[in-house]
Amino acid sequence: MRKASAQLRKELNVAPLPVQTPASLHPLVRAASERLRRRDGWPEDTLLRSAPKEVLNLSVTKASLDRALGIVDTLIRLLVTQGFEFEVNPSQGETLIRWLETGTTMAFSLTEHVKRLPHVTTPAEERAQKRYWGRSRWDNSVEYPTIPRYDFTPTEVLTIEVGRWPSRSTWKDTPRTRLEQRLNGVVADIVDLARQTHAHQLEETRRKEAHQRAVAHYEFLTKRHSDETERFKQLETQATDWERAARLRLYANAVEKRAAAMGGPSAEQVDWLSWARAKADWLDPRIHVSDPILDAPEPKRPGFGWG
Repeated sequence: MRKASAQLRKELNVAPLPVQTPASLHPLVRAASERLRRRDGWPEDTLLRSAPKEVLNLSVTKASLDRALGIVDTLIRLLVTQGFEFEVNPSQGETLIRWLETGTTMAFSLTEHVKRLPHVTTPAEERAQKRYWGRSRWDNSVEYPTIPRYDFTPTEVLTIEVGRWPSRSTWKDTPRTRLEQRLNGVVADIVDLARQTHAHQLEETRRKEAHQRAVAHYEFLTKRHSDETERFKQLETQATDWERAARLRLYANAVEKRAAAMGGPSAEQVDWLSWARAKADWLDPRIHVSDPILDAPEPKRPGFGWG
């Protein structure tokens, strides 16, 4: 990757940015130019103009707008030659750089740093405050003056940011060189970043798939253990019920034998023997019969006022 990036830096040749006309701009840049040149609808505090849900994600002051548009226009055209395209994602409010070879996308933005300093009250604002506090209580014509908390100053220092954590890079103006002078390096770095992002995504996909396989295997082992435990409990219960049923039958046989020795079972004993052996059959897991009383639902206690 490093060798390919160094070779690309040598091959790219970025000429000085020409004066742009609306007709010569890339369609995305032209749309951004029209949207960001509107006179109204911008916040008054930061001086920045930005509409990322509509056009390219630029956030710059009016003084830096032409320069920012020229940089982005050149950047788009250079990246198109390397197999990339730009697109605006309105739902997320972001601009994406898509590597067509792999489908890898990276977020893109170009911003200007604006200095923010505590606002120093001006003499005019002090006079306005005095007029408000010195007015008559019946005088509603004087409104309380709105004094900003901060003053914002454009720096014309632009920063390009591409990607998301952990694969993200930034390039900015320095006292020695401006972005226009380093666009060949920026393009080469973006291509390199796309390769890194794609490799990272492949690794993340591999790790997720490995994790999913490990989770599936764990769930399989857990379920198998749970099912085996339940089956064993059922086996123990059935063996216990079988032993209880055998004991009942032995006891019923012993009662019947004793009754026979004493002249034969009476009608009451015959009923009891039938009842005892039915209970043994009900307990025996090998015989599928139900008991009309023990298997019946629990009776409900009558409520108050039942009749």
